[in-house]
Amino acid sequence: MLTKEQIEDIVKQKINEDEHPGEAVGGSGHLGYKSVDLKAIETKVTDDDTIEVTYEYIITVETEFTFYPDNPPMEYPCRKTIRLNSKGMVVTSHDDKSHQE
Repeated sequence: MLTKEQIEDIVKQKINEDEHPGEAVGGSGHLGYKSVDLKAIETKVTDDDTIEVTYEYIITVETEFTFYPDNPPMEYPCRKTIRLNSKGMVVTSHDDKSHQE
């Protein structure tokens, strides 16, 4: 069985693959920075011996125009679910759109 730390590492890797945090240049040529903050991870073992992992995180996008308090960074909450086999491979994934703004 996977440890809590192994599951957290897999989740962080999946978030990085999906969201591509770091510096970016938008279509208008303006510099921006995307960061991700993992908030929660819930696990449950399913009937078919996979582990269902639901995790929540917040994407924060800062640009060269970000300043407090008038123009704070944009934040997007996300909630996703993946299923892992006993070796830690992602079997399925699902974005829970109802929790995204």
